Amino acid sequence: MKFSPVLWIYSWIQWALDRLLSPTPPPPNARLSRPRIAVIGAGLTGVAAASHCVGHGFDVTLFEAGDENSIGGIWSRVNNTSGLQIHSIMYRFHPSVHWSKGYPDRQQIVSQITQLWRRYGLQERTKFNTRVTSVTQDGQGRWIINNPSNGRFDGVIPAIGSCGDPKMPHMENQEVFQGEIYHSSRLDGKTAQGKKALIIGGGASAVEALEFVVHTGAAKTSVLARSEKWIIPRNAIIDSLLAFNIFGQETMFSWIPEKLLKIFFYRDLEDLAPQHEGLFTETPMVNSDIFHQIRQHKAEWLRGDIVRFIPNGIIFNHRARGVPKGGPGRQDEVKGDMVIMATGFTRPSLSFLPKECFQSPYEPPNWYLQTFPPEHTSICANNCTRKFPHWHLHAPASRVPSRSSDSAFPVLDEEVDRHDEMDKSKGTNRSVRLFHLL
Repeated sequence: MKFSPVLWIYSWIQWALDRLLSPTPPPPNARLSRPRIAVIGAGLTGVAAASHCVGHGFDVTLFEAGDENSIGGIWSRVNNTSGLQIHSIMYRFHPSVHWSKGYPDRQQIVSQITQLWRRYGLQERTKFNTRVTSVTQDGQGRWIINNPSNGRFDGVIPAIGSCGDPKMPHMENQEVFQGEIYHSSRLDGKTAQGKKALIIGGGASAVEALEFVVHTGAAKTSVLARSEKWIIPRNAIIDSLLAFNIFGQETMFSWIPEKLLKIFFYRDLEDLAPQHEGLFTETPMVNSDIFHQIRQHKAEWLRGDIVRFIPNGIIFNHRARGVPKGGPGRQDEVKGDMVIMATGFTRPSLSFLPKECFQSPYEPPNWYLQTFPPEHTSICANNCTRKFPHWHLHAPASRVPSRSSDSAFPVLDEEVDRHDEMDKSKGTNRSVRLFHLL
């Protein structure tokens, strides 16, 4: 492997972060004396949360519905060719993570999660093949996971993520299509060599599927997208600069990066940029190759709606820029002999939590910090709910205005005040100890 001074420096920075910030793993078979925590899900978030808890002396049990091969969550179930769209410096889920390259693939990501799981002795604390169906409280307010035989806990961290099973919607006349149909997460062992590939969807999964079919030799590729999404270059400096928008939403200055992207990145393909949606209204896609493929006529990006399948392709309603989904357009046949459904994943359900967690108007994601249900602040639902702008998420910590005037983002005023009071009491409440820990 060729020596890279940048990666060498990056490696030393990661080593320093590990030494300075990683909590000390407990010795084998240690009896941890701090409150008992149940972590639900052995994906990236669950393993990271459990390792932090154990490293700070909390007695943890990790519940996972699958077997040991499920460690890593969604990363354990996607294609081997899958990898990070953003630079790994922005994907540090634990201080001890050591990336060997800027854009690691699925194998390295799962490897880092598994190493973290082992480093903090979570093997002896994980219950595999245990799907959580209920979380209830006993008379003393301790949490029971499924049944008392699993123990009783002082706090619960649901870490089930936002990606469940592959979403495969059935479309009109789909059964008459004479070619192959795959979900974008099920492409291992497949090839698009010499084929006309049709990719249904316009999100990150579609970009990843496009990379797959182009690099496996597809004769032609058409992406059939219902709307435009912002695409930003795969460049650590540019992506980091965009991430410095601490408000996490559109501001009066958002037009500046949007204009620069159109001039220097989109260039002649500006028609593919969103017309009415701002860069910070949702998560952009990160890819530097897609426009090159379009300019080389190896791929095309079509805006419109699927009408129906035909034996040798799809009837597609092309819409002009600015015409809403389902609006008028021009119908045309898009020929293909391979369809990839880049239609995402179902969202895992939090329905195992007590019903009080779902009472209007504070059902998820309208919990305090989108994490703590107002009725049960010893539950910390980590990375399970829809994301809101950063200024709302970090209001109490940063002391920016903690009351929202936007009815779409209700802030739990009583919970903000309660958190501030508990913060002043130096962590006497279990839920606050969890909050500061994570």
